[in-house]
Amino acid sequence: MSKSGDEQLLIDFILGRCDEPSAEDVRRRLESDGEFASLHEGLNRVFAALGLCRSADPPADLCERVLARVNSSDRAEVLKVVQPGGGMQLRRFSIRELSALAAAAVIVVGILLPSLRQAHRLTRRSLCANNVWAVGAALNHYANGSEGAFPSSPAATDAWLHQPGDKYASNSAALFLLIRGRCASPETFQCPSVGGRAFTPSDDMTDFPSPQSINYSYQHSLNAPVRRDLGPLATVAEQMVIFADATPVFTGGTFHPERAEHAISENHPDGGQNVLYLDGHVNWATDCRIGVNGDNIWLVEGVSDYTGKEKPASPTDTFLLPHPE
Repeated sequence: MSKSGDEQLLIDFILGRCDEPSAEDVRRRLESDGEFASLHEGLNRVFAALGLCRSADPPADLCERVLARVNSSDRAEVLKVVQPGGGMQLRRFSIRELSALAAAAVIVVGILLPSLRQAHRLTRRSLCANNVWAVGAALNHYANGSEGAFPSSPAATDAWLHQPGDKYASNSAALFLLIRGRCASPETFQCPSVGGRAFTPSDDMTDFPSPQSINYSYQHSLNAPVRRDLGPLATVAEQMVIFADATPVFTGGTFHPERAEHAISENHPDGGQNVLYLDGHVNWATDCRIGVNGDNIWLVEGVSDYTGKEKPASPTDTFLLPHPE
């Protein structure tokens, strides 16, 4: 395929417009074709920049306010018009003409700005899905060198929720191993819809420096790595969620029970989250009960109250944890 054809294919992939066979072909090429992967990274940066351009919906009464301001004027306005020869001519507009121009401008703004904002949201959502897929690829790369085990956090305590005065461990430190091993970059863990806080890894770092540096949640892995070859998981890999947009249930070191049953990540204003399954595919979900047999991906099965030391109830129980602070 030509370079222009590759560019169009990657643009469709980034925006989530590929059918599944085409998307699978792109994923294979990203793993084997360095030039193709470099083009993908460049396009990702372009769309990331576009995604940062935020625009607010115009006020509902914008048209009425502008027209009222024009109609309240008691004089015609003067506009300088450039002539073909380079000179300037003063053109006086009537209130009627100004009203028509203002109405046209307001209608255009009222139509285009909401559409542009929606386009930006969809772009950021697609870029986020790319991040989630890239983390999945990095997890599998790591597992290839670890006898099928995904990264985990060895810890002297089972406490994963930061409580004042108590020792606690960081589940996100497991994901930081992907950065230390050069399987993923820090930017991969920053959701484009949130923005995140950039940082440069140093040799003495063992975890993300702050919750703002990682806008995603990972399957509980303190002292117990997820293994992709584990018997019970092999048959449900396409249902087992292991990574997603940040949990809304445990934020700021606090459990929020009022959000538990119908929780949706707060990363995206669209009301949903990108989720990664054990088999490597990524899906956009508007519910939290999307794990094995309808498992709530934010909670331990059968547990409604949390001390910060809970563990998954079984190998197929998804329990996604955030950065501890």
